[in-house]
Amino acid sequence: MKKSIIAIAAIAALTATSSANAAGWKDKYKEIGFGVIPVETQTETTKTMDGFAAYAAKKLGVPVKIFTASEFIGINNALLAGQIQMGWTSPSAYSGTWLECNGCVEPLVTATDKDGNLGYNSVLIVKADSPFKKFEDLQGKTVARTEPNSQSGYLVPTVEFSKMGKPVDQFFKAPVSGGHTQSVLGVLNGTYDAAFTWTTKGDGYGQIRTMIDKGMLKREQIRVIWESGLVPPPPVIIRSDLPADLKADLTKLFVDLHKDSMELAEAVAKGKTQGFVPVKHDTYELTVEMRKQLKALRKGS
Repeated sequence: MKKSIIAIAAIAALTATSSANAAGWKDKYKEIGFGVIPVETQTETTKTMDGFAAYAAKKLGVPVKIFTASEFIGINNALLAGQIQMGWTSPSAYSGTWLECNGCVEPLVTATDKDGNLGYNSVLIVKADSPFKKFEDLQGKTVARTEPNSQSGYLVPTVEFSKMGKPVDQFFKAPVSGGHTQSVLGVLNGTYDAAFTWTTKGDGYGQIRTMIDKGMLKREQIRVIWESGLVPPPPVIIRSDLPADLKADLTKLFVDLHKDSMELAEAVAKGKTQGFVPVKHDTYELTVEMRKQLKALRKGS
């Protein structure tokens, strides 16, 4: 009997400890903020993400609020300031912040494409009826980049075209549009002759897919005339000093998302996906190196 009482007491203590640990992060974080970049307007983006916020709140047991910023660095800065606990950002913005703060942020998860693969391409698009067939035809023309913390819209073309001996800001007239939506719309309305943006295989997810799904673009309106090699996919990032139990719960939230609702998973991934998977920093070492190359290019210019 005595042994039974001891065993029961031990089990009770273990259960109590486990329960305390399970709820541990909630003592500090009464709500979770998730930062995203608007694809349409800020109001429409928040509305699109409301379903995910409600789902995440139910899974995590605390309110989840959507935070939007006009540029990736705004998401990262909100994360560093503790205004949000996770952010859907660009690989370039993540890598730049990681370098600047000595590893104070880390990737949590990323979305696979419609075939279950990781990675996407930077692409140079023109209007379908334009005379431009290859990027060389655009010499001296107006070719938009998005913003300095975009991987596909700025970092990749800047580094890759420099390696080809055709620096973007010398080979083209290269204004910064402020965002992928602005770049694509600028091509459609004739503001730009071409623009850099991003997509995955078969336009499964990415800027082109999102704008098609939102009725902002018909695929036959544009042509791709240059494509980069495969680059690391956009991560959901967190601060490295978040409690381990919170990291685990946030990872599970995303990994399980497509099993519970593919519609919500595709809303967060901005297109067709087979779901989210955990990801580590080493996936982004290529982008870190490109950020270093970009810094060297700027010093040399």
